[in-house]
Amino acid sequence: MRVRTRTVGRGGSGAASLIAWIGSLLRRIAGMPDYEAYLEHLRSSHPERAVPSEREYYAEYLRSRYEAGPTRCC
Repeated sequence: MRVRTRTVGRGGSGAASLIAWIGSLLRRIAGMPDYEAYLEHLRSSHPERAVPSEREYYAEYLRSRYEAGPTRCC
């Protein structure tokens, strides 16, 4: 798995950019998907593929994560 680092302060005010970066980091730690990072990857690595809406992206994430049912006993 490749971890992307972002420069704090890039694009927008410093405080808002820092808060966005921390939010993105916490989502990744919790295992939640990062739609913006996915869009970056999709555009750079798979330009021929259609870009899903944010709603479609999260629906696919949830489907792939929970489709097989519970993965633990408790």
